[in-house]
Amino acid sequence: MELHSTVADLRLAGPVVVAWVEAALLVGAPGAAWWCATTAALLGGVVLLALVLPGVPVRVLSGVLPGLLGCLLLVAACCALVAVAVAVGAPERSPQPLVDRAGRTSTVEVVLTRDLADTDRSTTGTLRALEGSTGLDVPVRVVPAEHLRASAGAVLRARATVQVDDDGAPTAAVVFLRGRPEVAQPTGPLAVAERVRRAFTAVTDDLPEPGGALLRGLAIGDRGGLDAATESAMETTALTHLTAVSGSNCAVVVALVVAACRALRFPRALRAVVAVGFLVAFVALVRPDPSIVRAAVMAVVVLVVRLTGRPLRGVPLLALTVLGMLVVDPWYARAPAFALSVLATGGIIALAPRLTALLARRWWQPVAAAVAVPVAAQVACWPVTVVLAPTLPTYAVPANLLTEPLAPVVTVTGLAACLLAPVWPWGAGVVAHVAWAPASLIGAVAHGAAALPAATLDWPAGPPGAVTAAVASTAVAGAVLAEQQRRTWALVAAGAVVVIGLGAVAVPRLVVRSTVPGDWSVAACDVGQGDAVLVRDGAGPVALVDTGDDEELLLRCLDLLGVDRVDLLVLTHFDRDHVGAVGAVSDRVVRALVGPVGRPEDDRVVEELERAGVEVRTADDGTSGTLGALHWRVVWPRAGSRQSGNDASLVLETVRDAACPACVSGVFLGDLGEQAQRRLRPLVEAHPDVVKVAHHGSADQDPALYRQLAAPIGLIGVGADNTYGHPTAPALDALRAAGTTAFRTDRQGTVVVSRIADGALTVWAERTAAPPSEPASTVGRARAASAAARRIGPGPDQLAPEPTEGTHARQEAHARGRQDRPGAVVRRPTGTRRARHRARAVPGRACEQRPP
Repeated sequence: MELHSTVADLRLAGPVVVAWVEAALLVGAPGAAWWCATTAALLGGVVLLALVLPGVPVRVLSGVLPGLLGCLLLVAACCALVAVAVAVGAPERSPQPLVDRAGRTSTVEVVLTRDLADTDRSTTGTLRALEGSTGLDVPVRVVPAEHLRASAGAVLRARATVQVDDDGAPTAAVVFLRGRPEVAQPTGPLAVAERVRRAFTAVTDDLPEPGGALLRGLAIGDRGGLDAATESAMETTALTHLTAVSGSNCAVVVALVVAACRALRFPRALRAVVAVGFLVAFVALVRPDPSIVRAAVMAVVVLVVRLTGRPLRGVPLLALTVLGMLVVDPWYARAPAFALSVLATGGIIALAPRLTALLARRWWQPVAAAVAVPVAAQVACWPVTVVLAPTLPTYAVPANLLTEPLAPVVTVTGLAACLLAPVWPWGAGVVAHVAWAPASLIGAVAHGAAALPAATLDWPAGPPGAVTAAVASTAVAGAVLAEQQRRTWALVAAGAVVVIGLGAVAVPRLVVRSTVPGDWSVAACDVGQGDAVLVRDGAGPVALVDTGDDEELLLRCLDLLGVDRVDLLVLTHFDRDHVGAVGAVSDRVVRALVGPVGRPEDDRVVEELERAGVEVRTADDGTSGTLGALHWRVVWPRAGSRQSGNDASLVLETVRDAACPACVSGVFLGDLGEQAQRRLRPLVEAHPDVVKVAHHGSADQDPALYRQLAAPIGLIGVGADNTYGHPTAPALDALRAAGTTAFRTDRQGTVVVSRIADGALTVWAERTAAPPSEPASTVGRARAASAAARRIGPGPDQLAPEPTEGTHARQEAHARGRQDRPGAVVRRPTGTRRARHRARAVPGRACEQRPP
């Protein structure tokens, strides 16, 4: 089935793009929807009158002006439809009972729209009832309080705290379950689909990894079993669309069904009906991701057009599909999966045929087509993928070229095994083993390509990176579509833009890296609102105290300091802003010390380390050892303590002696509060070189402890513009009174402490701190914290608004944000009022100074 496309087909694509942009803006400000709908309707009415009324001058003009007015009429119509959809949908997403009960614990009834595995932190669902109010239809994210397994379609009834989410977010609210809910299993077709999925999972559970996990992902969309190393490799090589079912899988299913029906001599109408039936069953089996819904809707439109006998036009079909989905659910406009699916399909339709023809002049036709398709998709998607992960995957095209032919084989044989599993497990196992082989090859290609030098190149983050990538992609597309005379200039322009983009990150980073002291002893990594501190004796083994919650920033810091092995990992406690990035370093950790385990999610962190082969030990005040020539000991919590949480944070003390003249001593306080700090005073030595300030500089501090320590250097791990006011004025005042100079990662980036030959301490900072114009405690406090901008789990954060959920529930609630698109790239949700991490920001001028 070939989708033809011409320049004239763009007449509908342009208005739909405008409507898409309008939808993305309006879902963030739904109050303006009716105003936009009215304006668009009035504009469309005026244009229509100008085109149809007799005597109007434009009718006698040449075709240019009427054509422009016709395009304007389409824009007005599309925008009016989308604006009305937002205006109608917004009240349904925020009914009065939800507004009234926001932030309070209530009885809820939620129907899950996605599976919830016992290792998942959250899933999505639909809120049907809230404290006696029934008939609701509110999309929500569900956060369980403990390990819980439930399938899509299951009904959860429980006590929960419901928080309204940001405007424009994929979900309208976040439901924090309290205790274990009552679970009613799904019925009807969803129950059948769940039995099939479980039977297939049982058949494939014993297959070697990563082939088994990739097989389950490509066959039924189950992404839960993919190990962190393979997930990272797939992301590095731009193969994340092969970790789960995507739109291409729908195309394969429909093509196979249509071919089978044609072989059976079914009439055209019956072929369409059978294909649609199989497609609906497939979507129910794999769960409706935005990319799956887009592909399914487009397949149905194609089948309908086929029934009419009209020629297929790719761009109008895609445009109609996008418009229809935006009218049904305008909140798709901000879904990365939806954008990537549409762009990839559009790139293949618009660029692949022309690129194939160009390459076929020198290459064999099938090879040219095989190269053209992934190149076209990558070029179209790049402006969006750089927002999700600001990198340029060096080997993306060859990796896709090698794996794309394998994906349909895995999908088809995997589906065959899936259908056999409930009725003939042995036969399903045989077919699954056949499907496992190409799935394993996909994993091998990903791991092999990711291990090559310079597998990814850093790209500017944020809007500058997106704009630069868009310019480069436009130039490449122009080179493909342009005539021979202009093609060379377009390619030169694209190459120049790529070089500028890469150089904008690489050159400043190389300059900064060249100034990092080689004999550093303590380094506070800039990981946003979180802690990650590196410790060593100046040259030898490395300890990492906490990991923060941003894997990308943590790895960037380790790369900056040349750390590829962590001999000792110390997790002071299990809040996500201290352990969220464990997966990024678990493969390079030798042994780990952890604090008391108090919640099910704490166990998950320990299990992840143990699966990676890390020797894990629970530490207390009897734990000590050496790190090269540096002596260390845990001074808190006391042995036998059953407490967990902030006040049970491991407190690490490092001691410098004559055997280690280059060492820097320190006390690392985790997130201890004031009461625990008072009890700590008799247990720590006075006058360390460095103190890691507790709880990101919150107000919950004991000034007497800091006066006793009297450390010349205080390190504060904190995110820029965080909504908790960290570091607070009382904390900074306490440091100042103790004679401690505060170094903050939000203003100075990564901070490195070393001792020079004369015994003096020096501090190197990644960027020069902005002059403080006001206490940090007042910055951002006026902005209300997002519903999901606090940690999930028990224990209040004293600076967070009630009801408190800790410090980072946005990260917890969206920990499975990758399920909102095909692949493993983790998205930062739009509109989040969380700390800005300056992901991959180009560092400013490094500075070096001595503390007073």
